[in-house]
Amino acid sequence: MQTPLARAGVSTHAGLSLGRAQHAEATTALLPRRLRASGGGAVLLGPWLLRAVVVLPAGHPCVRGGPVAAALWFGALHRDWLRAHGIDAQCHEGPVSAHWACFAGRAPGEVLVDGLKLTGIAQTWRRDRVQLWSGTLLSPVPWSMLCRELNRRGEHAQALAQSTTTVQACLGHAPDATRWAAELTTRLQQGVAKAGTCAASTPGTRALPTWPANAAAMASNGPRRRDTGAMA
Repeated sequence: MQTPLARAGVSTHAGLSLGRAQHAEATTALLPRRLRASGGGAVLLGPWLLRAVVVLPAGHPCVRGGPVAAALWFGALHRDWLRAHGIDAQCHEGPVSAHWACFAGRAPGEVLVDGLKLTGIAQTWRRDRVQLWSGTLLSPVPWSMLCRELNRRGEHAQALAQSTTTVQACLGHAPDATRWAAELTTRLQQGVAKAGTCAASTPGTRALPTWPANAAAMASNGPRRRDTGAMA
């Protein structure tokens, strides 16, 4: 591919997005399932989650530094967008903390507010392109539904609620999901265009992805296709 793509949207119905290592965990799940190529934890899709994706060609400046740099760049776009709405957002720059549920884990670039996770990030690296995915919690999530679908104990739902926050909680009112999706799409498109323009005259080749010592926690076990992250 040659042209970057960026879009955002909200699911109207509940569903599951499962990391590669979790494909066998939801054989009895009742919700529709999406089986990701990337690793990472389970995500409960629905109207409470604003999802976004940026697809970049392999030679794009934003992916030359490898997965961690790409995640930090992608996360910073979300952080700045949220700050423009008055949310005191920060990007996680510490080590990876894996968990069966995406929003209970932490990875570079993911957006936190007072230590609580608001935006999760995942990425898939292929020969010709890199996909960067995000999910931002807009409103309260029925975490008990996720736990029930994956046969987890009820106390996990409480732990998830305590380790996350939402746009609604930060602002004190429910956001307009359609408007926020359109706005995030525009922000991402502008961010991609700006990054490409600023580095257009800078020669160089795409760096091979570099992984932290605990990279196995960022993806699933076994052979990988340079997949990392927790969200899609």
